[in-house]
Amino acid sequence: MKRLLIFMSFLFFAATGSYADEQQRVRLDDGHIKEQVRLDYCNIFVTMVDSDDDGNAKVTVEIENLNETYVIILFGHAYPEKVLKDQKPSITFDKRFNGTKGHRDIETYRGTRDEIFIEPSEKRMLPEIQVKSGEVQICRLPFYFAQYKKKSIFGSSNSSNKMLLMQKEILELEIEVEVKPDEGYVRLEGECNTLIEEISKQTFCNHPKHKTSLESQEAPYKTRINKIRTEIDEIVNRHNWYTSDRGYQRYNALKQKLDAIDFTAYEGDCGNSRNHRGNPSRLRHSCKYCNSSLQQIYHKLDDYYKKIYNSSNRKATKESVMADVNLLYKCCTDGNCSKHASSWNSSEYKSKITDRYNRISNF
Repeated sequence: MKRLLIFMSFLFFAATGSYADEQQRVRLDDGHIKEQVRLDYCNIFVTMVDSDDDGNAKVTVEIENLNETYVIILFGHAYPEKVLKDQKPSITFDKRFNGTKGHRDIETYRGTRDEIFIEPSEKRMLPEIQVKSGEVQICRLPFYFAQYKKKSIFGSSNSSNKMLLMQKEILELEIEVEVKPDEGYVRLEGECNTLIEEISKQTFCNHPKHKTSLESQEAPYKTRINKIRTEIDEIVNRHNWYTSDRGYQRYNALKQKLDAIDFTAYEGDCGNSRNHRGNPSRLRHSCKYCNSSLQQIYHKLDDYYKKIYNSSNRKATKESVMADVNLLYKCCTDGNCSKHASSWNSSEYKSKITDRYNRISNF
């Protein structure tokens, strides 16, 4: 009875020709990461497994063979018919297979260079594919249906070294993904950048008689830094990320930006005698660039401009240098700077420095 059913299934399959070529649209997003495509002969599971900051998503395609008679094959090489016969297992075309005998070529699945055999009731995962957010990626699957050859027409044993191609079916998956930004990351990144910019515009007075101690001046900013660091640690721990995971690396990069904040670079005498208890002093600006000439400051800003301009990620590069850029510009333009105030308005570098600062700010 079993042999009869298999034989009748073969006759039906050959008589009815191929299934019509099919197109299936699959849409995935952060709230719908997996979709199942149901066909008569197989189930296909399409899953978005990861995404990056550039809107690229990694998608897997898993195929489940529902047919109890045929092996589904995806070929990684475009074998001519004569060459295909010499492979292991040896594969030949059924006499009813479309095309001219001896001149039939194999259509390949472009996602692999190897042959993929999916036995009846078996599941196989295909190599990952990349899909750009908002774009449609066509995944063309040329399925070949094959049977193991019998030793004899009445025999029951299969020869695992010889297969017969019965039919070819084409399925085109139109895969579209929408990658939404990590709202927690976007918020914390914004807080980091805002905090770094605010600090870069401050002068934390280190005069011993300043009314507010240096520690008290810096404390609110350090509190905000610790708060952001704590939130990052909570998110990383909640996801149980390894250090090699992309999520861990993204959030850890924010922590590194906070760790790189050097408060001593913004410490100096505020120069305002009214803020100093019983110790009048002349107005004075002080920072690490006060001993640099306006020419040196211009060249430093020009180097930063070129670094950002030539970067593959201008936004990130700008963020990494903007604190120092603000400090350089403030050193030139602060009227309380004993080094530069007197020469700033008449210097040939005033327009050059201003130009470079504005160009960097507008990236």
